[in-house]
Amino acid sequence: MASRPDLESAQAGGKRLLAGALLLAALAIGGARTVSAAAAPPSLLAAASGVARGWQKVSLPATGSYFQLYVPSSWDGRTALPLVVFLHGSGSNPELYFPNLSPPAEGTGCLVAAPKSSSAIGWGFGNDEQIVAATTAAVAGLAPVDPVRVSIAGHSAGGAYAYLLGYGTVSRYSAVFSLSAPFYPVSSVADPAYKAPIHMYYGTTDPNYTDGAYAALQQQWSALGVAWESDVEARFGHDDWPPQSMLAGFQFLVGKTYPACAADATHVCLQQARYRVALAWKDSGGRTGVGSPVPGAVSPDSAVLWFFDPSNWEMLVKVLDGCGLNQRIWVFVAATTNVEYTLTVTDTITGKVKTYQNPGGQAAAAITDVDAFATCP
Repeated sequence: MASRPDLESAQAGGKRLLAGALLLAALAIGGARTVSAAAAPPSLLAAASGVARGWQKVSLPATGSYFQLYVPSSWDGRTALPLVVFLHGSGSNPELYFPNLSPPAEGTGCLVAAPKSSSAIGWGFGNDEQIVAATTAAVAGLAPVDPVRVSIAGHSAGGAYAYLLGYGTVSRYSAVFSLSAPFYPVSSVADPAYKAPIHMYYGTTDPNYTDGAYAALQQQWSALGVAWESDVEARFGHDDWPPQSMLAGFQFLVGKTYPACAADATHVCLQQARYRVALAWKDSGGRTGVGSPVPGAVSPDSAVLWFFDPSNWEMLVKVLDGCGLNQRIWVFVAATTNVEYTLTVTDTITGKVKTYQNPGGQAAAAITDVDAFATCP
């Protein structure tokens, strides 16, 4: 679980900047639509025509929280859009950020989902991780989301929690954007396949800039091999920024993509190239190797693998769409071998991994996993 950015704070020198009110006027939202993510009718979940343009409040009953969803006015009702998950600062709420988030959402043509934290004093308390995950899932049920362009951003404590989730969990965020964020240590990047780039904003009078958080984060990202860039604006403070800085951050986010499955000599990508198949084997003599796809024996949902020789075919793997029958993606495997193997099938969007093994010296049994992935729309 990600650690707690509980105050909008500068950690350097042991100092903390107490959370204060944002230098924004509260925006009245009377008349805004309210939707329950759990109670949304099937017609709304299946067809995004029921989603209004502009801001609408979406409740998350299972988490006890909610998020505000912004849909750009230019959306045609069909095209999958990038999604930016934006986390508010400590002591604040999503509504105070409406004036800051609407223009860049319109300018970049993206969806914005701004969840409310479980605690008034920051992020990382209670079920905040669940709230953020539920927000992303609920948006995908209300409007088509580009699955490789889901990014995370936030201001101050929200900015810190954004990078803690972006690097401390395997959440498949394509990029991170932090504004006026304090420093929190990140010892490693949890996702073995991708290091999301980060764009950082600071004003030169912000204590998180002057007291060393910005410099410490630069060093941290460089040490971890995370690509970073920054926007530092003179005479701006902790709670304010020029409009072009927010737009630049959003342009950075929507311009990045999480790498989709890429087939190569030892991997195949099945079922709309979403599910990555890999295999490792070990024979009775202790030799090890990997399975490789047989040239010409790969289809959109099936692949034949060889272990020792391209002419000696060992295994058929199928990733099938069973959504019309039981709302699941299925994995079927038939192998003609008694070699020890480990087969992994990875959903490159959610990060879920299914593993299937055969012990050495035993004839491989057929695999008919009709409950493999609960990823049907």
